Amino acid sequence: MKLIQLSDCHLLENPEREGYGGINPLQSLLAVLNLVATQKPDGIIVTGDISGDDSDASYQFFIDALNQWLPDVPVKVIAGNHDNNPLFNSRLAPWLLTADTCWEFGDWCIHGLDTRSTGTLGIINPNQLQQISTQIQQHAEKQHLLALHHHPVATYSWMDKHALQGVPLLEAWLAEHPVAALLHGHIHADNLASLAGRPVYGAPSTCWQWALTPEFGLADVAPGFRQFNLTSSLSTEIGRVT
Repeated sequence: MKLIQLSDCHLLENPEREGYGGINPLQSLLAVLNLVATQKPDGIIVTGDISGDDSDASYQFFIDALNQWLPDVPVKVIAGNHDNNPLFNSRLAPWLLTADTCWEFGDWCIHGLDTRSTGTLGIINPNQLQQISTQIQQHAEKQHLLALHHHPVATYSWMDKHALQGVPLLEAWLAEHPVAALLHGHIHADNLASLAGRPVYGAPSTCWQWALTPEFGLADVAPGFRQFNLTSSLSTEIGRVT
């Protein structure tokens, strides 16, 4: 089973508007989806920040793009800090991955943790962890992945000002649950870390990439996605537009 992770699209109400690095987020997303379609994925998970300005149009652009390029591929989404608005839940309702229902994906279950808080910070919701615990118990025969938006492990960069709060709670929870790996967005970067002995994978943005440096900056690398190959084990690789 081939799972593609997209993240941090930052789509805008004005489809002609450019963002950081002179990148048009809609055109960049379309280029990424063009490449993703060639991989023939079995599923797409989007780890937040679909919108960059809380606009209805930004979500419609996203829905239209996925339906155009990957019309028959199942899609699940979780929210990022830029999706902290009523439109995210209402417009993307058919695709929401919530803590109380796991996504059965072959021999795997994928669980979504909503880390939205105030501003750019993330927070751990203990009630959601309990819901995921129940789902893990109900699907004990499967392997498990946990998807969230905010990064739970420090990058030692300026992005850590916008990190996940309450990580010790998550770490203690992981120590008691058979989660094979975590995947997240937010940092706009290919990154590998570890928490409670589990690999923690960051993904590129579909638009501009952040430099994980002490001072704010952009990385001179192309937009892309992360691909997970899920069999009896997990392998992963990064794809980027050229």
